[in-house]
Amino acid sequence: MLTLYRPFTSLLRDEFFGDRDASAWLNPWRARDFNPAVDIVEKENAYLVKAELPGLAPENIDVQVENDVLTVRGERKHESEEENAGYRRVERSYGSFARSFVLPKGTNPDAIDAQVENGVLTVTIPKAAAATPRKVEVKGGGLIEKAKKIFSKTADAQSAPAQS
Repeated sequence: MLTLYRPFTSLLRDEFFGDRDASAWLNPWRARDFNPAVDIVEKENAYLVKAELPGLAPENIDVQVENDVLTVRGERKHESEEENAGYRRVERSYGSFARSFVLPKGTNPDAIDAQVENGVLTVTIPKAAAATPRKVEVKGGGLIEKAKKIFSKTADAQSAPAQS
C-alpha cells in the first residue's frame, strides 16, 4: 500500500529531529496535532490497516473508500478541566486527523470491514479471489468429426451380438 504524498508536510520535516514538524520547535509548549500511528500488514488473503486511536469511540471514527483510496478520519477532543493553581502540562495530542491510503490492485473494496478494540482500529481489506486457470475443451467441427461419428456407429453395430 502507498501513502498519499503531501509535499507541504514534508517541507516541515527535518532529518535531524525526526518526525516532529518545525512549528513544534518554535513553540515547544504547544500540544502536537493528533496524527495516529498506522501499521499496514499484508496477509495471504487480506491487507490489515491498524491505527492507534486511544480514547476515540467508534462513532467518532469515519472510514470511507472512494476511487480506490481508503480514508480514515476522526477527532480527539481536548477534555476541559478546571484548575485553580499550579503548573499545567499538556503532552497528549488533540484535534482532527485524516489518513489516506491508495488501495493496491486486486482488492475487494466492497467487502472492507472496520473494528475498534482496545483503542486500535483494524481495517480489513480482503484481496479479490485470484482467477484460477481452467482447461477449455477444444471441439472439432467439420468433416473429420462427422466421419468419426459415422465410423463409430458402424463399429458399434458390427460388434453388437445378433439377437435371436
